[in-house]
Amino acid sequence: MKKALLGSTAIVGASLLIAGPAAAKPEVSLGGGMDFQMGWTSQDREGWSPTPGGVVGPATERGYSMFQRTVININASDTTDSGMKWAFKLDLNADADGGPNASNGLKDGTARDAADKVTLDLSDAWGSVSVGADYGVFRTMNFGSKDATKSAGTGGADGSWSRWFNTKSISAARFESSTTAHDSTTSSRINYVTPRFAGFQAGITHAMDRTTIGRFRSPESAGGTADLEENFWQAGVNYVNKFGDFDIGLSLVGVRADNVNDAKVDQKTYSTGFVVGYGDWKIGGRYSNEKKEASLSRTDTNGGYKQWDLGVGYTLGPWAFAVSGMQQKGGIVNGSGTASQNVYAFGTTYDMGGGLALYGELWHAKSKGGAATTSNNEGTGLISGVRVKF
Repeated sequence: MKKALLGSTAIVGASLLIAGPAAAKPEVSLGGGMDFQMGWTSQDREGWSPTPGGVVGPATERGYSMFQRTVININASDTTDSGMKWAFKLDLNADADGGPNASNGLKDGTARDAADKVTLDLSDAWGSVSVGADYGVFRTMNFGSKDATKSAGTGGADGSWSRWFNTKSISAARFESSTTAHDSTTSSRINYVTPRFAGFQAGITHAMDRTTIGRFRSPESAGGTADLEENFWQAGVNYVNKFGDFDIGLSLVGVRADNVNDAKVDQKTYSTGFVVGYGDWKIGGRYSNEKKEASLSRTDTNGGYKQWDLGVGYTLGPWAFAVSGMQQKGGIVNGSGTASQNVYAFGTTYDMGGGLALYGELWHAKSKGGAATTSNNEGTGLISGVRVKF
């Protein structure tokens, strides 16, 4: 894998050295958006983390809250003298979080980073190389329910339900807040994606760990026995084509990471997905499997994790509708049986034009801790919001 990335770097260097006529000034654009939502929740368990907005709540909760996300996008692109294209992207978080230890109640670790994603992409006939902080190919090349439901509500099983539903770690079982299984998130990474040939495209990503963004040392590696995943390698291949009136996408991706603690397991996860479109209809699904997660010892048993999601979306003029579901199962570590979490959602969006949209989503979630019934939770919620993009 290292040779593949070194080879692509050499190709980029050759493209930069080929001289040509001077290029015009880069094209720069400024955009952004705001998403404001209110959520109402009725559930069996309260006072668990996260509560609405990601802040640890009191023992008795209000049952409703507000949340907003505001982003400013800066993009620039141009073509070098040799004909290679480059594109710069910066997504800035613009909400009034107040930063760590702020007096508005957001404690250290819950305030958002100043930038969400920062990347520089270089592309030519040999494909595309991307450097910076963003998701790797494990997430970007994989299909699933989100490709069918992302236009309706908050995205269904891949949307905002987890912000309003209190989840809890159950006997070391790991539950996700979205339909994407464990990866290196938006840490600094190097990414290479091939050109698409006969519908096929492949990609590879290397990230140092899940938190490195321009740091020599990860904050997770405070001690020699820290459970830090490092040296993330992600690989993926997908296929996209059109057969008559059907648009089809298939994908297979995988990720592997080492653990700095030799007593802990190395992560190995794979996922496969699909999306099919026909007219105004789309259906997508995905299956993911992780052998063990990073906090488990090599001698632990029954530590596997499995996840599937399925979604159907439909558009009718300015309206978008979608229904989706996700099931997650994690083994009861060093025991028998599994803990599970099921999520079902129905969402709709009305596009008012000019970048403004209204949306709503109804969801139901249920988590079970195997024999540990005191860890069970079940709840239903309603999310209503308005978003603008420009």
